[in-house]
Amino acid sequence: MKNTLPYIAIIGTSAFFGNLLVIGLGFGMYWQMLDPMEFMRQFGIQFPLLLAPTMGILLPAILATVAMVIITKGQQTVRKNWTIALICLMITCTITTVYHLPTNIGFINMEYSEEVAASKLNLWLVLHWVRSVFVAVAAVYSVKAFKISLSQKD
Repeated sequence: MKNTLPYIAIIGTSAFFGNLLVIGLGFGMYWQMLDPMEFMRQFGIQFPLLLAPTMGILLPAILATVAMVIITKGQQTVRKNWTIALICLMITCTITTVYHLPTNIGFINMEYSEEVAASKLNLWLVLHWVRSVFVAVAAVYSVKAFKISLSQKD
């Protein structure tokens, strides 16, 4: 399992980044083209469908990254890179928890006026790209950690 964990972390983090690109470039751009009230109606249908695959990618990535931070205790450089990857994933989860999830619930429940919904969607997308950058950085540092660990075995 120890040899499998870095692959799970790298593939999961990279797949999560790809998922965020699809959400931002596909859904996000589409949502912005809709009337805000229609957007909220469609979001209520689409969000639950996006949630399961997103969590199915993210949870293994986080768990494997945590495990890699723990099992690389004696390898300072490798562990530092896994730690950076984990911090980036945690920042992403924090942004999601603090802004996206409460806002998503508001969209689903159609709690916002047209003006507020449009404004919240715009901020939602800005913060979506911020978290996407952090996930991209996490993927890079995961690969870097794995590459360093491979070179230390030689």
